[in-house]
Amino acid sequence: MKHAIRTIGVRLLAIVLSVQIVGHTQAAVPSSESLLPASTVAYLSVANPADLEQRFDRTQLGQFAQDPSLEPFVEQVRDSITEKMGDFRERIGITMDDLRGVAGGELAWSIVAREKGTAGSVLLVDTTGNAAARDALIKKIDSYLADRKATKDSVQASGQTITSYTVPAQNADDKTRYAAYFVAGDLLCVTDQLAVAEQLASRLGGTAPNPLKSLPEYAAVMSNCKDSGDFSDGHVRWFIQPFKLVDAIRTIRPRTREGEDRMAQFREQGFDAIQGIGGLIKVSPDAKRDFIHRTFIYAPAATGTEAGEKYRLAMNMFKTPNSSDMQLHNWTPRMIARYTTLNIDLLNAFDHFGTLFDSMIAGYPDAFETAMDRFKNDPFGPGIDFRNEIIASLGTRICAMTDYTLPIDTTSERFLVAIEVKPNKMATLQAAIAKYLEKDGYIKKELEGHDIWEFQPQEEEDFDIGLDGGLLDEPQEEEEQRLLTRSAVCASDGQLFIASDVEFLRLAFKQATENEALAESFDYQAVQAALENLAGGPQCSWTFTRTDEAMRPTYALLRENRLPQSESFFARMLNELLTPPEDQKNQLLREQKLDGSKLPSFELARRYFGPSGRTVRAEVDGWLMTGVLLNKAEN
Repeated sequence: MKHAIRTIGVRLLAIVLSVQIVGHTQAAVPSSESLLPASTVAYLSVANPADLEQRFDRTQLGQFAQDPSLEPFVEQVRDSITEKMGDFRERIGITMDDLRGVAGGELAWSIVAREKGTAGSVLLVDTTGNAAARDALIKKIDSYLADRKATKDSVQASGQTITSYTVPAQNADDKTRYAAYFVAGDLLCVTDQLAVAEQLASRLGGTAPNPLKSLPEYAAVMSNCKDSGDFSDGHVRWFIQPFKLVDAIRTIRPRTREGEDRMAQFREQGFDAIQGIGGLIKVSPDAKRDFIHRTFIYAPAATGTEAGEKYRLAMNMFKTPNSSDMQLHNWTPRMIARYTTLNIDLLNAFDHFGTLFDSMIAGYPDAFETAMDRFKNDPFGPGIDFRNEIIASLGTRICAMTDYTLPIDTTSERFLVAIEVKPNKMATLQAAIAKYLEKDGYIKKELEGHDIWEFQPQEEEDFDIGLDGGLLDEPQEEEEQRLLTRSAVCASDGQLFIASDVEFLRLAFKQATENEALAESFDYQAVQAALENLAGGPQCSWTFTRTDEAMRPTYALLRENRLPQSESFFARMLNELLTPPEDQKNQLLREQKLDGSKLPSFELARRYFGPSGRTVRAEVDGWLMTGVLLNKAEN
């Protein structure tokens, strides 16, 4: 009996040891940040696509996206994202759904720059447990490219067999394209440049030199975003080197339009100090929070600057001191869609704006200085010293809130901006504002005991004068006239107010009651508590958004099939995402391809859009942004 037990024990030990040996001899799939080279200029990594999808489905947005009436819209957004991420569907015939079905672990997409030649788009997929699906995907790629008359070849590189394709131009506007892939254990690598596939193959089998994770810009971004709590890691990681990314994209799609190079101008103005941007996103970390995210803008001090300056030229505009005193004003109304406050040294920003104006707006030297001189000395101008009478009178805090008018139309969004005025500068500012606005067509009025200036176009005129001095044949549009009529300005109560309409401005002249104050709103308090937990302490900016109210104009116009004409923030974002590249190039207004009338009513949809917030903290080498989107049903 003892012998039998001993024999069983020895066999069990042998099995355990063999499993351990096999486990150690079978190479694990390397993480993408360890495999990709430091020449990676754009990077997106999903730790586990299947887990991410399940988490997203638990969020309210995920539940909303599962509504059958939204399927065409969701599909179009998914296709647009795929197109903007290198258009792998067009190049090699695979979709995001295909990749989701193959990934058993990490799925990463990147753009790898090359010193010479075209940059490469790369997909790295950990296919652990999905070998059959991976092989089926490879067959799909091969079949797709065969239908396009691609020439297939096979090369050996660093012990890996790389299958490559040369795809001939499909029409007169097309060009010869390339594709390549290899499988190393459970790792599938797909790219559009054979040289990039060979480079990645050479980095397998050991510790790859100079990986992405050792890149100083990437390391700085991730170290600032990570902490020991909620952001110990993320379900999604992303990173770009903005200026190097533009350079890489131009090797893929060379510029064909004539004119000045905007990126060269930004570099000239010192904005290349922004060396990296990236962050972490966590989806459904708990029942109360649908999304939390953290982003870091890495902008260390530049070399070769003027004495006392951190950056070169216009980049020095962004001096944003942190503050512990950025509470709501007691007049801040409860029912607004979005509220943002920012601390910025406005006089410093003004003093560094001139070279940017000269280079990117006017197009010739000393244009800004000339314009400011005309403000002061032109006999037909307002006769004010813009810098010393207006800008120097302002403090560092700016507050902005937005809302909308009903019924919804393309210009429904309205705003109110309040800029802090230095205590001893109000009289100087009021006198300068009066001279400036009187010359600019504003009319002085009284509102709630305050002097305000309101812009009112001459209603009896049915024509306007063009920029070339000639008459325009058509009168202004009704919506444009209404928008201009609403704008109003007032300097009072320690603030410079700029509003889209008089009624919105009126709210700033009385203290909100407890039931009417944003500070007493439950959703505002919930967001502030969540932000304090994620990123407490001094900050230079924070934002509160009622996502449902902020989305309402966009949603209403989508249902009316008028979304492309909208001027709202979300509409412009969707237009940017959904407009085909060729239409963007020609600055054409896209056609709405979806029948929005089939969408559920806003009152049914709004329950899926919870409140959100974001805080920004200025660091020595950049800015750290932390945000949260709450689950409305759980808060």
